[in-house]
Amino acid sequence: MEQRVYKSTEPFFWTGSGKNQETGILMIHGFTGSPSEFRRIAYELREDGYTIQAIRLPGHGTSPKDMKRTGWTDWYGHVLESFDGLAATCKNVIVMGHSMGGLLALKLAVERRTAGIISLATPIYLTSRKSALAVLVQYFKPYIAKKPKQVSTLLDESCAYTKTPIRCVVSLRKLLKQVRGLLPQVQAPIWIGQGKKDGVVHPRSADFIQERTCSQVKQLHYYEESSHGMLLDKERERVYADISGFILSLEVAYYGVKESDTVIEKA
Repeated sequence: MEQRVYKSTEPFFWTGSGKNQETGILMIHGFTGSPSEFRRIAYELREDGYTIQAIRLPGHGTSPKDMKRTGWTDWYGHVLESFDGLAATCKNVIVMGHSMGGLLALKLAVERRTAGIISLATPIYLTSRKSALAVLVQYFKPYIAKKPKQVSTLLDESCAYTKTPIRCVVSLRKLLKQVRGLLPQVQAPIWIGQGKKDGVVHPRSADFIQERTCSQVKQLHYYEESSHGMLLDKERERVYADISGFILSLEVAYYGVKESDTVIEKA
């Protein structure tokens, strides 16, 4: 039996099997995070035969010093390159993004033909306004330390940095502003998931994305007991099942719906 690895910052690519092999799922992790965020759901989706690619954004999964040398154009450039490579081997590509990865996925959906978008805790509104000060603070303080967790949990599998380069926060805010303006150009089917206990992204971000995108097929799901790391939190199995159901519906949703068939679900 295969030994599953749940905590690793390494990117991974798994070729699918059967009828779903030609459907690729590109997974884009969040700000200061790593591909490890996706390992549990990736194992679930691989069992269904999908081809999986979880990328590691430049400057991530190594050290905050490496990240400090990068910005949103570097991150997005890698997303574009990865998508084009996966699209060359798969008939359809679904893009799954967590947090900042959701922003990158939405921008990608404007510039490339994606079969679907899975947006997890994607920020439009942040719970703290401190990030707005980063423009000034970056000249005096290179990093900001995160509050240490009192108890080790499954959320530690994300392998996120313990401190954040402030200049990268400035770059993230630029990306957020740009994507916010691009939302009306998003037309691919979209699944939006948001935890009600998210301490980073304000839950109303999910409503904003649902309202502003022009996709004919939309699903919006709230999770009462989930934090920002919803793929690794208490309701993860329900999140996985909801995402799996959305992916199964995409072939009909993408090729067969009419404008009157728009689906908006709040759960």
